[in-house]
Amino acid sequence: MDLQKYPTRYLHISGAFAVSCTYTKIAPDVDLHLQIPTIAPVHLPMVGGKSEAQFKKKVSYDCRYADFGKTDSKRVRQLRKKEVLSVGGAYSLAQTEPEVPGKPFQSRSVSEVKSVKIADGLSLKYGLLNLQSSHDPSKSRHPSITFGKTEITGLKLGKSVLKVTLDLDTFNKYPTLEEFETAFHGDARLREKLSHRFVLDPATGRLHKNASGYVVGSIVQKVEGLPADASMDGLVITWPKFGKIILGEILIGPYVRRVTLVRFEHSDGEVGSGCSGGSTFP
Repeated sequence: MDLQKYPTRYLHISGAFAVSCTYTKIAPDVDLHLQIPTIAPVHLPMVGGKSEAQFKKKVSYDCRYADFGKTDSKRVRQLRKKEVLSVGGAYSLAQTEPEVPGKPFQSRSVSEVKSVKIADGLSLKYGLLNLQSSHDPSKSRHPSITFGKTEITGLKLGKSVLKVTLDLDTFNKYPTLEEFETAFHGDARLREKLSHRFVLDPATGRLHKNASGYVVGSIVQKVEGLPADASMDGLVITWPKFGKIILGEILIGPYVRRVTLVRFEHSDGEVGSGCSGGSTFP
């Protein structure tokens, strides 16, 4: 088909979910593979619209249907009753605004989660993620993607309550990858502020981009109250009793931003995640 004959349209990117996990660890002596159904997942078609999901009551998952491989049957019976995850409530939304000629294309993504408990000591009282995308193709090639009200509250590692301070202003000030990258490399004070929480190319000191053009870092400015046996390097908390925890992880691409409030490598799981963005075609 001739390019000029293809009708121009906008391709929306918007989705969110509350919690998703695949457990591979439940005890040091046990092999495990247990996929937890994603809680409150929403996703929009590229034409836009509205997708919404809500869990008003507590949901919990144990090891009843887990695959324990060759683990001793007596040990398996003990483990099948162990709760691996519970969530007190969850809400997700992906929605576009009506298209108006001459106005920007707009969408938003929301992920809200309450009272999350992960086996072996990680819990979260409340998490909220709000992302908005606005794109006027006549003025910019890329969408401007910003944060609305977003928070990580009541995060606990064992008995230690962490205070998590977010840095949303920086990402709202530079709402495209191009603007963020230009500011990062052109402003020494901003680079000093962010370098420890973004993945850098060791050869050049510049932001590392993967094959898809993403840069990766964290919206978390400061974490206070870590347990004595935990340490933090950049955006990664290492807690030997549990594993690795990554807070406020953000992937920034030319046409999308994806954010996860809490990601953990105890097994593999994410809490409070969403994406927003889009582009025109052709």
